[in-house]
Amino acid sequence: MLALYEFVKLTHLLAGAIGLLLVPVPLLVKKGGVVHRRVGKLFVIAMNVAGASGLAMAASWLVAPAVFRSSTDVVSARASGLFLGTIALITLSAIHQLTAATRRKRLPLPQPAWIDRALPIATALAGLVTATTGLALGGALLIAFGALAVFAAIGDLRFSLRPLPTRMAWWYQHMRSAMVAVIATLTAFLVFGGRRWLAGLVPPGWGWLLWIAPAVVLVPLTELWVARWAARFGERRR
Repeated sequence: MLALYEFVKLTHLLAGAIGLLLVPVPLLVKKGGVVHRRVGKLFVIAMNVAGASGLAMAASWLVAPAVFRSSTDVVSARASGLFLGTIALITLSAIHQLTAATRRKRLPLPQPAWIDRALPIATALAGLVTATTGLALGGALLIAFGALAVFAAIGDLRFSLRPLPTRMAWWYQHMRSAMVAVIATLTAFLVFGGRRWLAGLVPPGWGWLLWIAPAVVLVPLTELWVARWAARFGERRR
């Protein structure tokens, strides 16, 4: 069992790293071109693998914390499991929305499949549980990312269940979803791995700054990016 867990863990780390290394390419090359589409598909595969393996790891921490997270106490291990599971669901939902958004290009009226509802609902429920646990334990990170999960899930449901508000709304959803997946993956790296290597960058007790940095920096940049494209398309609503 431990050997299988270590395999899943290694798969998770490799897939997340590959996804993060690939993401600059579709962001920088011609949108809709051959390179954009091909590298984008590889990014989607890598992020789906990272999300699914992260979900499996989170389940192991929740079910058997003493076995798979023995370096910490049971409560902390299960809290970490909730956090990782929520991050994994945010990633999976974002990647699904990234691909679903391109299909809405020719479907201005909603035609949601079951997964268009199931993934956001699961993400929202996980976010509520995580935020509630954060309130009970005094964990600001759990509260923040639990709330982020709920917020992202509501946005995804609105996109899936409503007509497109503008001609290019599918494009803005595609862009936002890609960046949400990047934020989630970077956050997971900083919380569960990178803090060992980057701890010296911030004073003791301020490590949480690194954990929220991806969201604090990339969310405003993403909105500016979307606004720029909206202006280019001559659309005020996004």
